[in-house]
Amino acid sequence: MKTCTDLQHRARSIASSRRTRGFTLIELSATLSVLAILSALAAVSMSSTIGNNRVYSTQDEFVAYVAYARSEAMRRGVPVVVGATSSVTGNPFGNGWRVFVDANGNGSYDGGETILRTHESVANVIVGSGTSSAFSFTPMGFLGQTTPVEVRVCPVDTTLGGFDVTIQPSGLTDVAEVAPNASPCSAS
Repeated sequence: MKTCTDLQHRARSIASSRRTRGFTLIELSATLSVLAILSALAAVSMSSTIGNNRVYSTQDEFVAYVAYARSEAMRRGVPVVVGATSSVTGNPFGNGWRVFVDANGNGSYDGGETILRTHESVANVIVGSGTSSAFSFTPMGFLGQTTPVEVRVCPVDTTLGGFDVTIQPSGLTDVAEVAPNASPCSAS
């Protein structure tokens, strides 16, 4: 049989063990403060990673559209143009671009011409050198002009790097990385 003192001792033991199982308000506050600081640091890093990925994927997509236009010009035996959807000063391809068959050879999209592909605008990315808003490929796969075309793909945030895409008269494309804070878009 249990005595009254045994029951009291057991009740005190249970009560003291319950108090040591939880967190104090100070411990919880300190933990949440550390978590908030680490989350803020991760958010800054994630923001630049997302910006870099957006610029890289835009450059990659633009180069793919250029290669597609060149191959379609050779396949169809007609001039094919990569042109800005609606050119903006300092950001010619920023509102998007399209690849179309240039049936009349004037270098610009006219209502009856066949659109092969279109690309929508890209937020926070500058696409273009500020001068050229369209270029074409001949049925032989060469650039429709004798000088290279440079299209720069850069973030609006100049602390991130960009790309300089050069389409050679032979129709081949070169891509060069541009270091952060040396963005070629700031010069155009």
